[in-house]
Amino acid sequence: MNYDHFQPNDFMHNDSFVRWVLFQEEDSFWQEFLKKYPAKADEIKQAQQLILGVKSAEAQNTPALNQKAVWASIEAIITEPDEEETIFERKFWQTNVFKYAASLAVLVGLAWLWTTRQPDHQVSYQDLIAVIEEKSPRQEVVNNGQTTKKIRLEDGTMVHLEKGSRLSFPVHFETKRREVVLSGEAFFEVAENPAKPFYVYANELITKVLGTSFRVYALENGKQVTVKVQTGRVSVFKQNRIDIADPETKGLLLLPNQQAVFNRTNELLNRSLVEVPVPIIAQSPLVKRQFEEVQVAEVFEELEKLFGVEIRYNEDALSDCILTTTISDDSLYDQLEVICQTIGAAYKEIDAQIIIESTGCK
Repeated sequence: MNYDHFQPNDFMHNDSFVRWVLFQEEDSFWQEFLKKYPAKADEIKQAQQLILGVKSAEAQNTPALNQKAVWASIEAIITEPDEEETIFERKFWQTNVFKYAASLAVLVGLAWLWTTRQPDHQVSYQDLIAVIEEKSPRQEVVNNGQTTKKIRLEDGTMVHLEKGSRLSFPVHFETKRREVVLSGEAFFEVAENPAKPFYVYANELITKVLGTSFRVYALENGKQVTVKVQTGRVSVFKQNRIDIADPETKGLLLLPNQQAVFNRTNELLNRSLVEVPVPIIAQSPLVKRQFEEVQVAEVFEELEKLFGVEIRYNEDALSDCILTTTISDDSLYDQLEVICQTIGAAYKEIDAQIIIESTGCK
């Protein structure tokens, strides 16, 4: 990253810098940075003073800043402005007013970080409710029973809320988006509406869809947040209290039989296949099931259609591998195991893809 033109406001937008000032993380990097960029000493000092000022104010029991500002920043990063708004923003970004507002937004995030008593960067159900409840009249459903509770939202979306879970949603959705807040576990069958994306806020993760079905696991004190896609595709990205850059650009696009797992401790967001991939029902009638003396590549191609999972391999290395077999709706992994044993290969999963490793068939 080129720091030549960094100003105090830029350093305050840098997550690594903020955590260095507050928690002395990556100290060796920033000490080396000071030696490499001595001309930036004044800008760094100003940014440090502003950040530490927030910490000092909190220690003196200064009243917490309005958390609604945090929600406003979340809205800003998921809203796609029209052409007129974009032109206005370009002009506004060039003013001192915007620079001051951007600095204030960072201070709000820092104040929120210090006034909460949970681990750094973690977002709870109550955090989200506290900043969203005044946007519009809302209602909450809590499942204290032993069976799944079905909830039909006003747009036709069906939510299957598991026991011990709760869902907050507006009485009437806004004109440009549909937003719900989840604590616990739920399966969503979202009514399709390309003009009004559906957002599920669950701890640190935001799941954005237009119309699909997926399951979210977001226990209040859990170590992970998981999103599993059954049909369609969803975008999953994390929200960060002090990073106001667009989080969706750093997110993951999930397809059927894929899942995103967010580790709340180390803040890593990873994509993988679900534990038991299931056939994509809409495509299964199109899949060939019986094979006699065919190239193994043809079998892999049909498995890809059936389960919607990408299988990657060296076509030249496997060109002489001939196979007679039958594929079914049973376990994808069991079928891969049989095929690989037959042709003397092995497989592994990387980033929700199956990688076939083989030196070829003799």
